[in-house]
Amino acid sequence: MNHRTRLDWLFSWNALFKMDPWLLTSEKISLKAPLKMIPGAGWAMSSGCYIFLDRNFEKDKPILERIVKYYSQSGNKYQILLFAEGTDKGERATQLSHAFADKNGLPRYEYVLHPRTTGFRFLMDMMKKENYIKNVYDLTIAYSGTIVDTEKKLLGGNFPDKVHLDVKKYKLDDIPEGDGCEKWLTNLWETKEKRLKKFYEKEERLEASGDRFEWPETTSGIGYFVCFSFWVVASLFWIGAIYSLLWVKIYVTCAIVFYIASLRFYNGAEFVFLNWFEARSNRHDQERSKTE
Repeated sequence: MNHRTRLDWLFSWNALFKMDPWLLTSEKISLKAPLKMIPGAGWAMSSGCYIFLDRNFEKDKPILERIVKYYSQSGNKYQILLFAEGTDKGERATQLSHAFADKNGLPRYEYVLHPRTTGFRFLMDMMKKENYIKNVYDLTIAYSGTIVDTEKKLLGGNFPDKVHLDVKKYKLDDIPEGDGCEKWLTNLWETKEKRLKKFYEKEERLEASGDRFEWPETTSGIGYFVCFSFWVVASLFWIGAIYSLLWVKIYVTCAIVFYIASLRFYNGAEFVFLNWFEARSNRHDQERSKTE
């Protein structure tokens, strides 16, 4: 998925909800490593074993290996939302992308950043090795009117007039192996740049890869109201409980200590859980080998 703003994931979640609300329960996102330090939200994503990356391949390689292996061995079928550009298209990121293009004799992009092909290729190879991938879905996102690129703007009541999201499915046979995989991603982003250039400069209508479908602007249905009601009630309950109940204060304090300690000593809660899962798996393997 191209990464126009750091809120792209939020709008893509709305699309997933409209496709099938259960898709939201199985998505994992690749994020910048510092985001795991955000109290509350960062800790929750860390507990969910999201993929936090330093955007340095040598550092990220063992992380990807361990997490993909965990996903596979857990028996759960997850989607991985990968921002192949590595960061959102801010001013500094655009300048760095231009510098990379100039250095490597590539065209400068105005609507996307040059993708990080090495990490994509490694992730594909790792998922194939674990037999944990069937298809790749290319998402292209574009915004009509205001481009909301910060949480502050969103909380201030600013929203895009429309969010355009195109989804195209690729089977594994459509994607070459080895160096061809990196070239495939490069070509895909070149096409994405042309599509977005046409969108922003001429039509403000994203050309569909297949049949065009327009989701209703308003979300309705019993599922939506149940989810909304649950989170309102749960939020109010915990705010009141933290303020008035001693045992909840103790619980929250212990949770804060746990997450701070996990960051300090294990680089995040996900590695606490990974260490436990791997130790348990190794113990089961040893017991199985003794009985054979």
